[in-house]
Amino acid sequence: MNARMLRVFAALLVWLAATGAAAQDDEAVLDNVVVRNRLYEPGGHLEVSLGVGLPVQSHLTAHYFFTGGVAYNLFNTFAIEARAGYAASRHTGLARSISESFLAREDKRVTDELEDLWEMNFHGVAGIRWAPIYGKLSLVSDLPAHFQAYVWAGGGVGSFQRNSVIQCSQVVDRELGVCDNRTSLEDRGSASENYWVRETRMAPVVSAAVGFRFFILDKHGVRLELRDWVFRDNYRVNLVRDDWEAGRVTGDVASSPGLTHLVQFDLGYTFSF
Repeated sequence: MNARMLRVFAALLVWLAATGAAAQDDEAVLDNVVVRNRLYEPGGHLEVSLGVGLPVQSHLTAHYFFTGGVAYNLFNTFAIEARAGYAASRHTGLARSISESFLAREDKRVTDELEDLWEMNFHGVAGIRWAPIYGKLSLVSDLPAHFQAYVWAGGGVGSFQRNSVIQCSQVVDRELGVCDNRTSLEDRGSASENYWVRETRMAPVVSAAVGFRFFILDKHGVRLELRDWVFRDNYRVNLVRDDWEAGRVTGDVASSPGLTHLVQFDLGYTFSF
């Protein structure tokens, strides 16, 4: 399903770009003038934006982004932008299932932590936006939609938290896979404390996106965007289970942890001054 969404969005990008090009080649002289002369010219204008991002793919974590941005259009096709926001994150059902089943196993006395378990919260990035394609869609005969297709790239910093799904410092009930003070696994509301190992850190973030800006009147716009957040993973290997449950430091930091990708579909609103 996630791969299908990516293919559909990519096909939409190609179709809209092709439609914009066709509009310049095939329509009447008036339409050609409108597209070539850019009915909406963002160059030299400051703009602010708000956006909501939904996860395109989720394995052990799911993120829901809420962002705000400020951009200045140096030219009609080129802008610099700063974005900041917060990602509400959670463990997926797969992560919770792994945690409950792992505690009940006695054969895994030495193990590795799971990859891609860091959850991004507050974040801020700055980047450049290049919009080489300007087009017009005639969605309704009397209501043409002007748009820009763009790519975005930049970087910044984010705050992260990591709640382990296998490293429990105090097992209350191993048979039930419980790592908190619930009286029973079925009583989901009885826990007031859990003992999963929790870590926090600040780390660099790189972000890239491809999307469309649809102009509405002179100052308003709608943004559709596919964005990838990338940061370096960090986890421990060769954890000795008896040591961590006794509160002793164990394991080694993974030498090649790789990169974590958070891919989202973003819907945003922009206002130009």
